[in-house]
Amino acid sequence: MTWKGREVTLTVTEFLLLQALAQRPGFVKSRDQLMDVAYDDQVYVDDRTIDSHIKRLRKKMRTVDDDFSAIETLYGIGYRYNEE
Repeated sequence: MTWKGREVTLTVTEFLLLQALAQRPGFVKSRDQLMDVAYDDQVYVDDRTIDSHIKRLRKKMRTVDDDFSAIETLYGIGYRYNEE
């Protein structure tokens, strides 16, 4: 995918999470909702796995945009995408 005209290589899971968040900017998605997007029902993952994916996703986005802050953490609730 590209961000601000620069190539960013994401895993399928990272892309699915970003897509799920960006589809409804400002809307909070819980970890459980994001797990449903990223994994099928046969796969069990801890909800903290989502935190790890988000951390890596932010890191990758910051390699092309030092000021990337579109994904906001709402502690104890989940994540939301804010349009920059």
